[in-house]
Amino acid sequence: MKKKVLIALLVVAVVGVSCMAFAGCVGGGDPFDNLNKAEIKVGFQSGTTGQTYTEGYTNLTPKQYANAMLAVQDMIAGRIDYVITDIAPAKSIAAKNKNVKVINISLTVEKYCFAINPNDNKGIEAKLNKFLTDNASKLKELQNQYIQGTNTQKIIYSAKNAKNPLVVATSPDFPPFENVSGDGFEGFDLEVIDMFCKEYGYDLVINSMDFDSVVLNVGAGKSDIGAAALTWTEDRAKSVKFSESYYDATQVIICLKDDTTFNNCKTKEDVEKILTNLAKKQEVGSGE
Repeated sequence: MKKKVLIALLVVAVVGVSCMAFAGCVGGGDPFDNLNKAEIKVGFQSGTTGQTYTEGYTNLTPKQYANAMLAVQDMIAGRIDYVITDIAPAKSIAAKNKNVKVINISLTVEKYCFAINPNDNKGIEAKLNKFLTDNASKLKELQNQYIQGTNTQKIIYSAKNAKNPLVVATSPDFPPFENVSGDGFEGFDLEVIDMFCKEYGYDLVINSMDFDSVVLNVGAGKSDIGAAALTWTEDRAKSVKFSESYYDATQVIICLKDDTTFNNCKTKEDVEKILTNLAKKQEVGSGE
C-alpha cells in the first residue's frame, strides 16, 4: 500500500513539474517568464511584417502560420512561446480569448495601402486615391469603430452576374480588416471598397485566397485591387501599384496571460533588449 501511495505521489509531482515547465499550465494562473528557456519559438502570419521582424532575431526560432489566430492557438497549446502580429487583429484576438494578452508596445511603423493591378486599365489608382482623400474624415471615423469594436459590421456579398465588375483579392482571416461572415464577408477594408464601388458604379466581386497570394494575384492582373491590410514594401511595389495609405499600423507581441517576461517594459527598446537576450539557440522552422 505504501509503495502505491509513494508511486502516486511521485506521478503527481512529475506531472506538476512538467506542467509548470510547459508554459505555466495555460490558464492555471501561476505567473512565469521565458527568460531561461533554451529555445523560444515565435509565430507569425506568413508573408507579413511580423515575419520580417521576427526573422531579424537569429536567437529566436521562427514559425509561419496561415493567420495569426492559428499561431495563437498553437501558443495556447504550448507549441510556441509568442506571436507577433498587427496591433488591431492582436487586440481582436485577445478580446475573445481570456488566456492571452497583448504587450501594447509598438515594434514597427508601417502603412496599409490597397494594391492595384499594375496595368490599371480601369483607372482605379486615380479614382481610389481621390475617394480616400475626399472621404478621409468619414473613413477615419469608420476605422475607429472597427478597431474599437463599437460598430455593427456590415455584411458584404460578392456580386453575381456582375455587369461592371471590380474584382478584389482578399484574405478574409484578418479581423477587423477582413473576415468571413456566413456566405458573405465583413471588415473595414472590404467596407471601404464596397463604398468605393457604389460611388463609381462598380459591381464588387470578391476573390478569396491566402494572404501570400494576394499581391501575386493582383500583380498578374487577375484582380483589380488587393484589399488585405497590405503594408507598402519596396519588393511588393515592383509587382503592383499602391493606393495612398489609409491606416498606420504596428507590430506587437501576443503572449499567454500569465507570462511576466515583458511586464516591466515601457518602450520598444525595453522589449527588443529582452528579445535579443532570450534563447540563443537557433532552429529555423517553417510551415503553416
